[in-house]
Amino acid sequence: MKRIVISLLLFLLAAPSLSLAAEERDRDTAQQIDALMNEALAKYHIPGASLAVVHRGQTVYQESWGTMSDGSGVTADTTFLIGSVSKPLTALAMMMLAEEGGLRLDEPIETYLPWFTYQTDSGKSITVRHLLEQTSGIGAYDGMKVTDREDRDREKGIAQAAAELSGVKLSRTPGEAYEYNSANYLLLGAIVEAVSDQSFSAFMDTRIFSPLGMNYTSADYESAVSKGFVPGYRSWFGKPVKGDGLYDPSGAPYGYMSSSSGDLAKFIKFMLYGGELISEQGLKQLRTPPESNKRYGLGWHFPRSGEKYPYHTGATPEYRSELFIMPEQGLGAVLLMNKYHELEAVAYLSIMEGVRSIMKGEKSQLAEMNASTQWMTLGVVILFAAVFVFSFIRLRRKKAINKLLWVSAGALSLIIAAGLIALFTYIMGISWRTVGLFLPDIAFLVYCLIAVLAVHGLLAIIFVAAKRKQQHLNIHREKQTF
Repeated sequence: MKRIVISLLLFLLAAPSLSLAAEERDRDTAQQIDALMNEALAKYHIPGASLAVVHRGQTVYQESWGTMSDGSGVTADTTFLIGSVSKPLTALAMMMLAEEGGLRLDEPIETYLPWFTYQTDSGKSITVRHLLEQTSGIGAYDGMKVTDREDRDREKGIAQAAAELSGVKLSRTPGEAYEYNSANYLLLGAIVEAVSDQSFSAFMDTRIFSPLGMNYTSADYESAVSKGFVPGYRSWFGKPVKGDGLYDPSGAPYGYMSSSSGDLAKFIKFMLYGGELISEQGLKQLRTPPESNKRYGLGWHFPRSGEKYPYHTGATPEYRSELFIMPEQGLGAVLLMNKYHELEAVAYLSIMEGVRSIMKGEKSQLAEMNASTQWMTLGVVILFAAVFVFSFIRLRRKKAINKLLWVSAGALSLIIAAGLIALFTYIMGISWRTVGLFLPDIAFLVYCLIAVLAVHGLLAIIFVAAKRKQQHLNIHREKQTF
């Protein structure tokens, strides 16, 4: 008994010191995250951002920086488009419907979407699980044709976009290989509507957002605007330029939900500790890494090497997001930013990697970001323009020219100008519309190069024709003189 009393007294004496040490450690961690974020925002020219870190059931860090495009200051409740971080929320909806018996994950999708057809050389059907795991066989290029579009009906946009995709020819056998494609989650959104007999946004709001207390989260344009959605920023040569607020009415299932860091911290807590929405078994399935030969789970990415934990990045042309959870450590975080460019994606990844490092007691380091690709492309445009101007100056001064050479050069310039976009998209493997959305400065410079080539081609042919006409006139005058 005496030992118990002594131990209790020692504990009571040590408790204040332990508490102070923990507070000091948390304060130091917060200061390191502050320094990391301030450096990142300045280095990457990010106008506004919000970060929340959850550890052992508590939001241990919550901070916001900068402003939105309307001049309002960013807070924990500020609305951002969350891009593909929407996909884990859609996956949660599918798991809920599966547990309620509304659907089966291994059932062919035509069970729920009998009007949706696809062409395949195999006898295998696309299942709901294939859509969730990004192994449907629908090619990414085909998906780009129907995603990130504004020309959809705001109430029936999901069904409209899915109908446009219907009839697609599969690039691979369903279940055979991973190919990340937002169209898979577009179809999942259509299935949610078909099974629940509700609009996707109504289902998400009544069944997920409201129960989790995610009061600033939306899955449709009108609700997003009412909760503060404003245009974000596109990046031109690394610098933010206010966008036009692109929003795809059919895109909520895969990338156009809007939310705040405070709301997504609540989602993180649910993913870490569960709740009433789904069973522990269902939650475990969502957090389970895919088989060794696969790269994507049920709505989540998992690192290819090292510790396996669910994470997802997201991007729209004007916003960028990232969220991860580490269930074994009780750790998770979400970062939202209002600027994006595809060539800056790798640099942005280092921000959250830095947060993870700090939470582990390790040193953080931001990746370098530069606009070298844009500057090199600009250099090519200027070089071509300078060479062409110099060549025309020489052409005007010459009395005798190689007409075949100049006409051939002009024709070649016109051919390259006409086919440059097709060649560019073939090499990149993405649609030109996608280039314009996520690489706006590169798209502009390609247009400039096309203009330079076209002008060169036309002027070369015109100059040669003019030279030829002038030579004929000179010969005619000489004959008249004799």
